[in-house]
Amino acid sequence: MTEEVQSLSTSALAKKLGKTSRQMFAELEALGWIVREEEQWTLTAKGRFEGGDYQESKRFGTYVVWPASVIQHRALVNPDSQLLSATALGKQLGYSAVQVNRLFNELGWIEPHIKGWRLTKIGIHVGGRQAEDARSGVPYVLWPDTVAEHPALLQVIASLAVSETTDKEICCLDGHRVASKGMQQIDNWLYCAGVVHACGRRLPTDEEAYCDFYIPSAHLYIEYWDELGSAGYLAEKMRRKELYQRYDLRMIELSADDLDEIDDVLARRLLKLGIETL
Repeated sequence: MTEEVQSLSTSALAKKLGKTSRQMFAELEALGWIVREEEQWTLTAKGRFEGGDYQESKRFGTYVVWPASVIQHRALVNPDSQLLSATALGKQLGYSAVQVNRLFNELGWIEPHIKGWRLTKIGIHVGGRQAEDARSGVPYVLWPDTVAEHPALLQVIASLAVSETTDKEICCLDGHRVASKGMQQIDNWLYCAGVVHACGRRLPTDEEAYCDFYIPSAHLYIEYWDELGSAGYLAEKMRRKELYQRYDLRMIELSADDLDEIDDVLARRLLKLGIETL
């Protein structure tokens, strides 16, 4: 009679769940069950609580093993929920995969990691599952279909919506207050793309003037030209434009047409100036 296997190595666990060993280790690390100490994977208190233990082998030395029952753990497999990529979620929400990942990063559910995204503890709590590309090894996260209705996500999406307020100033997602809907869209984009910026900063010129946006890491100014502005507004814009040219200040101009493709237009222009975005 064959003896029943009482424990599984992490690699064996990965095989049972249809994952790669690298993916499995990354997922268990994200769950807080194991940590990397020098060249060795070590169990945490949470990992021990979930049944993790150590086993000795002449060939492999000391390694972590898991009870066979862990295969059914809800953190590792949730058969009641369809797992979706950022691309699939974006189709539901009306955003690109890049925008979805930026929103989830803003919420603290994921964080940037080696050209991809790693799940955080709070991300695990809302049902995220760590995964990686089979060819490149780039990490990404899968989500239950129910995450599209998460109250925190819906609140952020509502904040991103172009405001219909008639107030003089419009509040942005990061708390900045701006003068127009177009500026609100630009500010929200910069914030979600991880670009540190200021609003309404004075130009370093003798003449008093204030920019729309300023990115201190690149000494770069961004001006949004709203063609619907009054004659006085447009005259002030042209005055500032002349100051940028006279003092040789770095400046990007954006128009209303650019806002329709802001994720491509602004990211490309910033990258040319050495500014990377999420």
